[in-house]
Amino acid sequence: MPPGASIINTASVDAYDPAENLLDYASAKAAIANFSMGLAKQMASRGIRVNAVAPGPWTPLQVRGGQTQDKLQKFGEDTPMGRPGQPAEIATVYVELASAEASYITGQVYGAAGGRGKP
Repeated sequence: MPPGASIINTASVDAYDPAENLLDYASAKAAIANFSMGLAKQMASRGIRVNAVAPGPWTPLQVRGGQTQDKLQKFGEDTPMGRPGQPAEIATVYVELASAEASYITGQVYGAAGGRGKP
């Protein structure tokens, strides 16, 4: 990858606020967040930025990952915004991180979770 390139990984709100029924998923997403922060340090000298986005709740696994019908009907209500996010609402974070305007942003995990979880 040439200098100025950007790597954007997808973590999850579950990396910081794991659901009890998605522990394997949450662990993998936490590893992606950590990997992104470490890789950013390795790639900085090459002029390559590395960040991650931690969306939620909206992904298909979060919706179908062992959820009961009762939980599905209430999916997303536990966020401060009171609803699940939509992919179009989260896409702008990826676009920003890929753009030249984000030239000094690296090693970050951006939360896009309606006010739930961290970062």
